[in-house]
Amino acid sequence: MGPWLSLTAAIITARVLAWAATWGRDAELSDEAHIYFFDRYKRLADYHRARGHHARAAHLQSKAEEHWRPGADPDGPPYAAAMAMPRPLEWRRTDAVSHRYSDGPDDAA
Repeated sequence: MGPWLSLTAAIITARVLAWAATWGRDAELSDEAHIYFFDRYKRLADYHRARGHHARAAHLQSKAEEHWRPGADPDGPPYAAAMAMPRPLEWRRTDAVSHRYSDGPDDAA
């Protein structure tokens, strides 16, 4: 499957899923959905621009920019944070040492 067909299929599938999810109710696309559509439309515009289809590329670029404005996040992506796991309910001892004899080297590396 070529890049054009893959990107077009991704856009059509996402649009159908978004339509099905919002059918019958007043709902807006999430920021992540807007960013997804922005990315796909921009890649498709770049594809057409590289092949000399400038009118089609300009149309797709404008569709990408429509999705960028609502989905733009000035703070950037979510950042990593240190998280702690809860303490186990009971302690278990584990013997993680091999008891088989080895003729190999004594180091761990």
